[in-house]
Amino acid sequence: MIKEDLPKITGKGTYIDDISPKNVVYLHVVRSPIARGIIKSISRPESALLSLTWDDVKAYMPVRADPETMKQSKIVKMPVLADGRVNFVGQPILAFVVEDRYKTEDVAEEVSIDYEELKPIVDVEKAMNSDDEIHPGVKKNISVDKLLEGGELSAKSKADVVVRRKLNQTRVVANPMEPKGVIAYWDGEHINLYGSFQSSFRVKDDLREALNIPPEKIRVYSAPNVGGGFGNKVPSHPEYVLAVIASMKLGRPVKWIETRYEHLKNPIIGRGVLSDIKMYATKQGEILGVEGNVIVDFGAYNYTLNPTTPGFIAQLITGPYKVKFASIRAYGVFTNLPPTGPYRGAGRPEAALIHETLIEDLAEELGMDPVEIRRKNLIGDNGYVTPLGVKIDPAGYNEVLNEAEKYYRKAKETHKDKGISIVIFTDFVRLSPGEGARARIENGKIKIYVGAGPHGQAHSDTFSKLASEVLGISPDLIEVVTNTTEGVKEGIGSFGSRTATVGGSAVIEACRQLLNKVNMPIEKALKELEGVEAEVFYKANDIFSPGAHVAVVDVDKETGFVKVLEYYAVDDVGRTLIKEEIEGQIIGGVLQGISQVLWEHAPYDDNGNPLFSSIADCGVPTSVEANYKVYVNEVEFPSSLPAKSRGVGEAGTTGALPAVFIGLEKLLKRKFNKTPIYPWEITNT
Repeated sequence: MIKEDLPKITGKGTYIDDISPKNVVYLHVVRSPIARGIIKSISRPESALLSLTWDDVKAYMPVRADPETMKQSKIVKMPVLADGRVNFVGQPILAFVVEDRYKTEDVAEEVSIDYEELKPIVDVEKAMNSDDEIHPGVKKNISVDKLLEGGELSAKSKADVVVRRKLNQTRVVANPMEPKGVIAYWDGEHINLYGSFQSSFRVKDDLREALNIPPEKIRVYSAPNVGGGFGNKVPSHPEYVLAVIASMKLGRPVKWIETRYEHLKNPIIGRGVLSDIKMYATKQGEILGVEGNVIVDFGAYNYTLNPTTPGFIAQLITGPYKVKFASIRAYGVFTNLPPTGPYRGAGRPEAALIHETLIEDLAEELGMDPVEIRRKNLIGDNGYVTPLGVKIDPAGYNEVLNEAEKYYRKAKETHKDKGISIVIFTDFVRLSPGEGARARIENGKIKIYVGAGPHGQAHSDTFSKLASEVLGISPDLIEVVTNTTEGVKEGIGSFGSRTATVGGSAVIEACRQLLNKVNMPIEKALKELEGVEAEVFYKANDIFSPGAHVAVVDVDKETGFVKVLEYYAVDDVGRTLIKEEIEGQIIGGVLQGISQVLWEHAPYDDNGNPLFSSIADCGVPTSVEANYKVYVNEVEFPSSLPAKSRGVGEAGTTGALPAVFIGLEKLLKRKFNKTPIYPWEITNT
């Protein structure tokens, strides 16, 4: 069993809401009930210890993107509290602090806000065709407009066949088991922020920018346990900034724990991608290139990384295939809905659904076998540079496809009347710019500090294993501390399937440098030395993890309920670090990919009101729906990093989305143009 899982499964884990400092007070946020409007007046609560509005805060949430995107785009940052206008249901308007957590709702009733309501825009295509500007000066509500193209563009004229697919991947709520939460305490010298974080360093940097506080005054610590993240817990959010401001004003610890209902309406929401792409090919099945557009619904504001999303998806649309050209117009568009941002996969699953439905359509158009058309166009194992300049490192593309084909052929024989699909993808692993680690001799043991940390993964066990291998000592003599800005000078965080690979490589390098520094057998050093340490920031470039997945799908044609009978996942993991952890990550990811096809959604009415008020309304599956078998097969084509692994945290989601979508299409002999696919849409065929 994985050691660090024991406290969680025995109910002894400590999460942020389990921490209650002395003299703590509680933050509550009053949010907009309308999707668009002008604030005419605000009446503050009289019984609160402190209340905050825009006039007290006057700060905006940071936005992260490359300099070119920031310069060329119409960037509109979200105010921490509404700056006289509201642009989505749930937008923070006023915050207050009280002594008793259970009186927040009563105090909230003292708040009165008068609005002049405006007509919201909730559809990206309508937004792009409207002269009504959500943000003055942003014409057609287009924030980002990029043309990504490269290669031999004239090759399009050589095409014998063109297939086209328009897909609407609707919004889904990133629903970790534990919502967000923080405790902020200004001790007179430093802001100390504790919370449920994926990246303490990102949170620190966001606070620095939002509040103009020197970085040396900010200390960020992740709670001992983080109950999931899925991208939602990477950046700072307005409530974090408000808790810090409140603590600085009151000189007391301020606690904010998000309710599930708040979470459903808060940034960041996932997906929200509309694509219309053509694939050009010869009659022999050679893919020549792709052309079209990708439109990402940003929601009301630029928020965290969302300016980068359209271009990122566009870059990945060629998938693991050799093509001569690509020409993709990538848009990011404002609507009066909550801001979108990274959700497990963060562009990878969206791109995989686009390229796999297109190649499946091409195979059908040409009458080719789905495996053979993929094999014919596969980039191979020796690396490849796409027409858009994406550098794909050498990996096991042929082996994952060959292994998946075995499952596919067998499933075709066993389940003759079911929908059976095979897909292949290459999962982008975000290693850049690197990760920090420190190895220190302390009290007869080795203490390992890493800038990133787990939010459901076994990172401590992984780092202990790698350090043990380098140092030649038992993992019992190694203690791991993760995800605190006090542990290392520079760190990045846990997202993008990166941590075990780049964080593990940083641990390996720090341990190697420690051995060189002590210059004696490590057993002797542990007995004789104290406080000797080595710290590194291991720099790395991004890599890829290939995968090939097979889904077997059935449906009850009377009710329209879809059943995934079996699922086969073959993934290049580089090197198996902890087998159980790899399997858990892939199986959990597969469920989220399936869920996007069959159940999960975040619908809104024409007035921008969410048509969901609970986690069940969002289509999050229970164990009843997740009663299928996932077979996991790891292929090992070592990466170039010291850890030799490849991240697979998002591989399950990336593969399952197109695998189940295409499996259902094959079963019903019908094409779909959106996710999710509702039961009543199936019974109406």
